[in-house]
Parts: sequence; C-alpha cells; structure tokens
Amino acid sequence: MKALPSSSGSSGEKEASSSLVIALGSSLGATCPSEPPMKARRSLEPVLLAPWGSCLLALGAPASRPTRKSDSFLWPFGMTTALNRGCWHKSLAMMATAIKLAVRALVEVEVRRKSERLALSEAVAELGIRDVRAIGLAHRLVLETLKRLNLLDEVAKAALAGEGSLEDLGARARAFLRLFAYRAVVEGASRRELASFVLSAREALGKGTLRPIERALGRCTTLSLDDVLASRSGDERLALELCVPTWLLRLLCRDLGRQVAIGLLKASLVQAPSYVRVNTLRGEEGEILASLEQEGIVLEPVEGLRHVYKVVEAGKPIILTDAYKEGLVYPQDKASCLAVEVANPRPGQVVLDVCAAPGAKTTYMAQLMGNRGLIISIDFSRRRLGAWRKLVARMGVKVAFPILADARFQLPTRLRADVVLLDLPCTSTGAFAKTPSAKWRLGPRSPKNMAKVQARILRASAEHVKPGGVLIYTTCSLLVEENERVVEDFLRANPDFELERPEPFLGLPGLRGLSKAQRLYPHIHECDGYFIAKLRRES
Repeated sequence: MKALPSSSGSSGEKEASSSLVIALGSSLGATCPSEPPMKARRSLEPVLLAPWGSCLLALGAPASRPTRKSDSFLWPFGMTTALNRGCWHKSLAMMATAIKLAVRALVEVEVRRKSERLALSEAVAELGIRDVRAIGLAHRLVLETLKRLNLLDEVAKAALAGEGSLEDLGARARAFLRLFAYRAVVEGASRRELASFVLSAREALGKGTLRPIERALGRCTTLSLDDVLASRSGDERLALELCVPTWLLRLLCRDLGRQVAIGLLKASLVQAPSYVRVNTLRGEEGEILASLEQEGIVLEPVEGLRHVYKVVEAGKPIILTDAYKEGLVYPQDKASCLAVEVANPRPGQVVLDVCAAPGAKTTYMAQLMGNRGLIISIDFSRRRLGAWRKLVARMGVKVAFPILADARFQLPTRLRADVVLLDLPCTSTGAFAKTPSAKWRLGPRSPKNMAKVQARILRASAEHVKPGGVLIYTTCSLLVEENERVVEDFLRANPDFELERPEPFLGLPGLRGLSKAQRLYPHIHECDGYFIAKLRRES
C-alpha cells in the first residue's frame, strides 16, 4: 500500500532491510502450512495456571536438556530438531529472538500505526539481528497474526475470562497473547510446541511481561474457534471467519458480489505466490535464468508477460541470491508488472512516473525502453526516494531522475510526457495477504477520503500528458469508489481523454460498464488485487 501523502513521510517499503524481511518471510515461511486449519482443536486441560516450571512440565517441555537419543522435538512451523545433537538451547534462543522481533513489530504497528514491513525492518536494524531463520519466523508470526487480528482479539478476550480487558494489558503482553492465540487456537500447535513458545517468550520478554497473562495463556489451550464464534451470527460471524472488519465485508459484498468478496478475502489469509522480473539491462535473460537455477530457484514463465516468472521452488530467499545482489532479478508482483506492460513505454519516449518509489515500475519501464529516453519519477517521501535511488542504481537504470513533490498539487515540472503512470495511494484491499495491517487502519470513511486524494493526483498528472499520449491509472484496491468512480468522474470532466482497452489484458473487465478497464483478483489470478485503466488523450 502507498500511504497517504504527508509532510513527515509514510510507512512504505525499506529497500534493504524491509526487502530482506519480506523475502525471508516468504521463503522460510514455506515450512509453515500455507493455510492453517480453521477448525476446532481438541480441548486441553488448563495447564498454564501453575507456576512457570510446573506449567511448562505440564505442557510437556523437558525439565532439563534431554540426553536420550530417541528424544526429538517438533518445533513450530514444522522444524524438527534432534535434542541429542545439542540444538535444543540454540533453537530456544532462535525462537526467543523471533518472538522479541515479532512482539516489537506488533507493538509498533498497533501504537504507531506503522506497516508490518517498516515495523519489522526497523526492529531488525535496531536490535542488530542477523539470524535469517529468526527474521523469517518473526515475519511469518507477524503476518499471520495481523491477518487474523479481529479473530485473535476475540480469542484473547475469551481467554482473559473477565480478569481484565485486553485494552488494559501492556502493549507487549497484548502482542504476545495474540501470538500465542494464533499458535494455540488457529494453528493448533501441540503442547510441546506451546511450551517451547512460552519458554522462549519468557527469555525474550521477561517474567514481568507475561505474568499478567499467565492464566489467559492456559485458557487459550482449552479454546476452539467454535467456542469463540458460537455467540456470533450473520455478517458479524462471517467477518470474524474471514478476518476483516464487518463494515468492509459488507462494502466488498456490495461492490463485487458476495461470492467474489468471500473468495478474495479467503485468498488474503494464505501465502500469496511470489514472482520475479528478470532484468535484461544487466544481462541476457537465458543466462540469468540459468544462474538462478544453479542457486536452487525454479521458475516458470507467466503467460502474457515478457520478463516475469512465478517462483515455483526456492532453496533460499531470492534476495540472498547472487542474481539479486547483482541486479539481475527483482521480486515484483505479476499485477505490478502488468501495469508497466500496459503502459508500454518505448525507447526514446518521455515518461512521468507518479508515486514512483520505491522504484519497481520505474526500473521495469527503463528496461522496456532499453535505457533510451527519459523517466521522471515523482514521490512525496524523501525516505522512499532514498530506496528508489538504491534500486535504480542496482538495476542499471540510466534514464530515470527523481523529483521530491506532493502529487496532489501542481507538479514542479513543465514536462509533457508520452506516458504518465499513476501508482496511486489506496486502501490496499487487493493486497491484504501481503499488508494485512492495512485493513485494521481503515475506517468506513477511508475509501471516500482516499478517492478524493486519487482524483486530485489524477487531475494534476493529466495536465502533463501530451496529445496522443496515454495515462495509466492503477491501484491495488478492489473498491469501486477508488477505481471506476474516480475514472468516470475524470472522463466526464475531461472529454479530451477516452478509455482504451489495455494490452495485455490478463484480468476481468471493469465494473459499472467500464469493460475496457481490467481488474485482477487474488483468488482468480494469483496476484495482488489490482485495477488498471488506460486513458488516451486526443491527438
């Protein structure tokens, strides 16, 4: 999601540490079930009510380091560690590090309203964490918890059982209770897994943090999702099952129909496919693919797009490959690449890239232009433009230049462009699988407020389209308010622009009669939800 323009910057992607977090989470998360079972668990005895040592023994944790060769321990997310090999304490330490990172990130998301990417990348940098397994596990814990925040809060409230409110807990205790609720009730972790989780949390957070929630942790092990949902019905229950605010569920059903809305919300709860773009500015495509194969990366081409591949298998995160470090490949969603190919900038043309940072679309346009022509990239965030500069340099782009400006107002350039590409700030309703924190920052007025911002940016940018040129309007929202209605209003006020069918056309037709626009849905097209409209100015 691109955040709303502001003078103080926003919670966007960080080029280095944020990309590391995302890549590690995506790769290492492969050991985690892609869709945790949403079903009732067998109730367990309340075993966390006793003092710490007793409660851990009751859950099945070893009282001391095991020595028997037959002992093994099934760790969270399917990681099996042989205890007789001396890995038990190392694994506890790794888990403690992951919990410390996850709790810190969740607190920053809740208290300071940061994105999960920014919060986790900052935590990694500030704590100096270098353990890639811990970073990957923390990313998965944060992502899966934020995907189900409303449901986990209901579990936590039931576990507190009137002994206090969730809001009265300290921020760190509240964050860990949510993590534990996810592991115990949604994922269905075993007693031993939960014991190791609590033991690691005690090491990471201290006794004082967990003391107020000791009884709640025990009760979590006796709860099932059926227990939590039993008193709910209708849209309220469905919103908890799909882990989305009730008002947003109703809005999506109104805009898209109930079946489509439910399908895309279900898709947002599972790990989305990963895609990479091969950068032919840095090398020959066949040679790059061969080098990736040698590093254990298995790809398959995306039909209809030129240099885009779906990651089928990855022996390690893309960001840790030599090909990535050398600028030969870049992780980029299929929908984002489609928007660039619809723009179809050609060598020698002038391009205006609005809301451009961190530069994924800028660098792909430069690639399609063969590094010939001119790209002016505009963004309001100094920090995000810093990430843009790093990416442009790594990808070998020579024709792109940045401007720090707020695109809601008159742009500080007299440029007339062949292509204007708008990657607009939006509610990110199509990208909840990757940025689940976005849905908890939204309110019923958010779509209308965002549409006003989008309309202002569209009007300001349209002035720079030369006669015969094109403007590409894109968002990762699936709400009609932010897409078809904004485009309709613009076309009504600007008769010198007309809607043109984009090519490639990989999605489904737009709504409200805008059949020449295209929409992509996560559960249908295996990518971010996206809206793309191509507007051409009369010659």
